[in-house]
Amino acid sequence: MTHRPTRRWRSGSATLGVALLCASTVHGQARRPALPAPAANADAAADYDERRAAAGRLLVVSRFRARQAVLIKDAIRAAESEMTEDCLNRAATGRNMKPCDALVSPSASTKARLAASESAILDDVMAASQTIYAKRFTAAEMDEISRFFRMPVGQRYAATYPQLLADVQTRKREIVRRYLSAAASADTKGSQR
Repeated sequence: MTHRPTRRWRSGSATLGVALLCASTVHGQARRPALPAPAANADAAADYDERRAAAGRLLVVSRFRARQAVLIKDAIRAAESEMTEDCLNRAATGRNMKPCDALVSPSASTKARLAASESAILDDVMAASQTIYAKRFTAAEMDEISRFFRMPVGQRYAATYPQLLADVQTRKREIVRRYLSAAASADTKGSQR
């Protein structure tokens, strides 16, 4: 085994440390106990579509997609850091490093494929967020939230927001990681020929 890949990993250790610190903070937030379902009766399942529609309206009126678009680069960097950690584990255990090469030094085409995927990433984040919101609130509650916190439900939203954010961030990392893997795998497949 050569020392060349190890030097590459050391150069990113500061970035990885910061990413792990951030990930542990988000992970710690995700351990909070789940809130009870907004409606614990049999009708809760029946109004799921209505709640998803209300969540969609809420996300639109709150400009959620625009806020996520601003944060997408951070999500990509976080996913890259997580995947780099996986590669560090591969290096430490002497496993095949070939899948990691495209992540360590992504080609221009990998970066272009990932950039071209940003709209699809945002679509997936929006769909995941819509489901997350629909699980936490009723349609009527989300319509009240859309009226900008004038009602008591706005206070409930504010109290619930940290958990919603943690759930969305977790899903976003999973989605971005999937797109990053797909973008990098094209380079890995091409180098095997």
